[in-house]
Amino acid sequence: MTSDRPFIAVPAMWSAQIKGLRYSGSVVANAVLDSIARAGGDPLVISPATNSNVWSIVDGMVLPGGSDINPARYGAAADETYVGTDYAEQDAAEAKAIALAQEMGLPTLLICRGMQLWNVERGGTLIQHWPDDPQQHVDTVHDVEIATDSRLAAVLGDSREVSVSSYHHQAVHRVGAGLSVVARSSDGCVEAIEDPELNTVAVQWHPEDRSDSLASDQALFDWIVQEARKRRESTRG
Repeated sequence: MTSDRPFIAVPAMWSAQIKGLRYSGSVVANAVLDSIARAGGDPLVISPATNSNVWSIVDGMVLPGGSDINPARYGAAADETYVGTDYAEQDAAEAKAIALAQEMGLPTLLICRGMQLWNVERGGTLIQHWPDDPQQHVDTVHDVEIATDSRLAAVLGDSREVSVSSYHHQAVHRVGAGLSVVARSSDGCVEAIEDPELNTVAVQWHPEDRSDSLASDQALFDWIVQEARKRRESTRG
């Protein structure tokens, strides 16, 4: 009997040190995996070193947050606040994952770093360190305003404002080609971007942080699994 639980690809971050291992490992926050499973999907953790046909069985993708994107990727020199990835090819591996998802028409949820990387891959740039005032964005909770005609608003039940868990210091500066800003915080920071041609939701915040208790956060994972299930049914019968 075939399960109706869609497979959701979750690209992992290569970490140089993990408790219990002598060497490096590929990791994803358990909260992301739990959120997908709670929504009825089966998360597939994909190492950045993976180069196989595993994508042929995938129905959707969630690209989580992580370390800073290398500013060289958008033509800038790193400043003193830069904290890069442990794996030199992490940015390239995740950029490839985004490109594959778009090529395959996969419904996609991009979180924090994932949203920023999408913007960079479209020719956009980042602010390497967003000011702490007037709104703190590292390890805090704040509100964001959402464009009413956006896909994001529809996913969140036509909400115009939601509370979010924020943990980032880089932020979108110049918006990439074909992308539109659909949410901002009160200090003007870009909090969500969309491409009207793609079934993709990209947010700056971390919905996995409170998805077990906040409906507006779990809604993003419910959406990706629902859309992945629709794709699975239409392509696999």
